[in-house]
Amino acid sequence: MKTYSHSSARRRPARGFTLIELLVVIAIIAILISLLLPAVQQAREAARRTQCRNNLKQIGLALHNYHDVHLTFPPGYISSGVTKTDPAALETGAGFAWGTMILPQLDQQPLYDHFDFNEVSTDAHNLEHGQTVLSTFRCPSDTGPDEFTVNDGTNDYDIAAANYVGIYGYGSVTMAPGNPDPAGILFRNSNTRLRQITDGTSNTMLAGERMHEHDFNASMSPIAADSTWYAAIPGVFRTPGMMMMADEGPGSLVLGHVGQTMGMMVMHHPPNTTNHIVNFSSNHTGGMHFLMADGSVHFLSENTDYNTFRWLGQRSDGEVVNF
Repeated sequence: MKTYSHSSARRRPARGFTLIELLVVIAIIAILISLLLPAVQQAREAARRTQCRNNLKQIGLALHNYHDVHLTFPPGYISSGVTKTDPAALETGAGFAWGTMILPQLDQQPLYDHFDFNEVSTDAHNLEHGQTVLSTFRCPSDTGPDEFTVNDGTNDYDIAAANYVGIYGYGSVTMAPGNPDPAGILFRNSNTRLRQITDGTSNTMLAGERMHEHDFNASMSPIAADSTWYAAIPGVFRTPGMMMMADEGPGSLVLGHVGQTMGMMVMHHPPNTTNHIVNFSSNHTGGMHFLMADGSVHFLSENTDYNTFRWLGQRSDGEVVNF
């Protein structure tokens, strides 16, 4: 006859978690996730920031290769039939911007070849290709749409978005788009040569970041500040993002300034501080990237002294800059 031991006859039942123990485990997991999430977000932003920096380096290399070929940097944008001092209201064409001009140097020769430069930038064929999304011109930290719509008072135009605009210098890109004073490197019909950057290429900015939306003024609604690589579409005037100020013209689509004076209004704002759509901005914490004329890229703090920011945007002011 088979016999059973006392221990085998009285096996203990399997023990599970009590409700309290389960809640404690869940709480511990939640705490660990909350500690880990910021680190993950920081790592992702660091990667996006690196990609943004690399984009500007590629653009800088393309601009210098363009200079090697043409012995000048490209125009900020092209407009025929206007004098240096004419305001944007007198522009009729063609509008093509510096970003379009350097497409061959960005390995985009096929796209460049599609454009008909005998026509204006509002030509249907040209616009079709002006809607091409180019990752090199997009900061991955900006979550704005890949296209946006502008209006010239009669027609709507959809164009590709970008996050990098050229440095105009000091002044209004609407009242004097071809005559910054002091000048930067890229403005309407500009043809700036390296030898004209007498402040030194390492001390002069060439391009910088701009978000698709400015929301720095708590007393105002967010303002659309979209930019493009394609063109300063003639006739496009947009809400400026500042009270008691006229709309900004086509140059605001492809250029940024480092300040201006209009009568009694003095606009001296470092980046990330004003809703004005012609200024610079980014979603990076603490500041933004700027491409220098020597091809290097620097991260400029949003707390940078305004005069330092202004002097960096003027190619021949003779000011000594430490940043």
